[in-house]
Amino acid sequence: MRKLYIIVSVLLVFSVILFISAFIYLDREGRRIYHYIINLDGYDIGGIRIDKFVTGDKLIYRSVSSIPFYPVLTDSKSKIVLDKGYNLESYSKDNFGKGVNQRVYMENTENSISFVATFQSEFALLNNIPIRKGTFIFEEDAPITYLPIIENYDFRRGRAQGFNAISHFATFLPPMKRYVTLTSVRDEYLKVDSRKIKTECLLLKIKNYPQGMVWVSKSDRSLIAVEMPNRLLKIRRTFLPKGASAALEHQIQEEGYVTKDVNFKNKNIKLAGTLTVPKKDGKFPLVLLIWGSGAQDRRYQGLFTDIADYLSKSGYCVFSFDKRGVGSSEGDFSGTTDGDEMEDLNAALEFLATQIQVDPENAIIIGHSKGAFYASLVASQKDTVRGIILMAPSGPIERDAENLKAMASQLKWSEDYLKLTMKSNLETMNRVKAAKNNWASILGKRCYVKRMKEELDEKPMDVIKEVKVPVLILQGKEDEPLRVEYAALLDKGLEESGNLNHTLTYFGYLDHYFGKRVNDGVQKIHYEVDSEVLGTIKSWLDSRFAIQDVPREK
Repeated sequence: MRKLYIIVSVLLVFSVILFISAFIYLDREGRRIYHYIINLDGYDIGGIRIDKFVTGDKLIYRSVSSIPFYPVLTDSKSKIVLDKGYNLESYSKDNFGKGVNQRVYMENTENSISFVATFQSEFALLNNIPIRKGTFIFEEDAPITYLPIIENYDFRRGRAQGFNAISHFATFLPPMKRYVTLTSVRDEYLKVDSRKIKTECLLLKIKNYPQGMVWVSKSDRSLIAVEMPNRLLKIRRTFLPKGASAALEHQIQEEGYVTKDVNFKNKNIKLAGTLTVPKKDGKFPLVLLIWGSGAQDRRYQGLFTDIADYLSKSGYCVFSFDKRGVGSSEGDFSGTTDGDEMEDLNAALEFLATQIQVDPENAIIIGHSKGAFYASLVASQKDTVRGIILMAPSGPIERDAENLKAMASQLKWSEDYLKLTMKSNLETMNRVKAAKNNWASILGKRCYVKRMKEELDEKPMDVIKEVKVPVLILQGKEDEPLRVEYAALLDKGLEESGNLNHTLTYFGYLDHYFGKRVNDGVQKIHYEVDSEVLGTIKSWLDSRFAIQDVPREK
């Protein structure tokens, strides 16, 4: 009997060892982990980890990235679910930062894609987009989307091989159908950390998009590197993953003024901002900076940092603050409306009136993008506002066919994609109009409806006609066509209303943020505002307040 117990015990132990060994083997065979480094403009700005799982009848790819050098959306999570035949079942992507969240979700039902995208308190949707069987998700800067395509490239045959794909390249636009071609061109060795790996170099081509290069390991056909020369973007494999370096906020060495980080309240919500005050006695005219749509902080990707620095050295108090739920401000931005943001702006003005060096009776408001609408609304309601500057003003939420056609022409959309975009816009607006509650569930995702419903009733052209104070409109001609045209419409509306003190100034070489994008590998990627724009703003302000020009260092 004792021998029997010993034999049973040995068999049991052996079975457990065999089970664990089999589990480890299956886990190793069914799961792959890849790490990549993102290099932009010659600087390493972030890292990506990709996990591939084989579970039952599914292929699952997960990606987690951290890019601290991005100004707003610094982290990302993606998931692609395919069946064993590489047919797409679903795709999700979450980009987020401090208080900011952007989501995209697509699901495939019988070769028909439905999608919903949300960015804080706005959303877009479209149902039943027909696709071919075997269509892949593809995004140029997302290595997770390269893996399934590479796994389906026939390296024995080589040469040019094409793949049907869809890409989601802008938050509130539907996915676009694309045809991706990979062509094997040569073998070469790449250095990955301390290793030399023999790779096969593939040429990447997409219609209406500059070509790129892809390198795949000859041994296991894993993705080693991606390069997009037109974007100065490189993504390369690493076997020594490490956390991304910390990025500093864009700051300027202050001279001639003092910077104060302050808090104020709108009811029970605490909001945080920055006030700059000249280093001399007295009260000074106030410049309030108002951001555009979406979740924005007080720096506004460098735009407000540069404006505040320039004007503070010229004798102005300048104030900007984080939107509620963003940066250091409390609250939840995903459930805010334009009415909420106007309340926050009025609370800011009330707070600034209590500051000893601020002259509350002499205020100028600078509004950028959607902030131009807020600036116009405040100016039409408050006597203390002496003038407004509207930078790259944006129009109403609902875009008509002509506006979409202008965008399609600039971005070289196909006729089919233009129709798809118009259909998405119509479906989204119909859903907004029909909503009976503030929130709606779309494809299982929670979407805020109230903000967009209220925006449908906004009439910016009626608001601008109520503005009687001086107005300066600044517009970069390299901005999107909708904004370039809208600036002229606002100028015309002021003329028709009898406001004769208005100026429209174009900058033929600038786009939406009025300056150049800067990536120095130390600070967050930001914009440095063009000196001519800053000079134009200062000259206009000085003419309102008769401030003596202060000599500036070269």
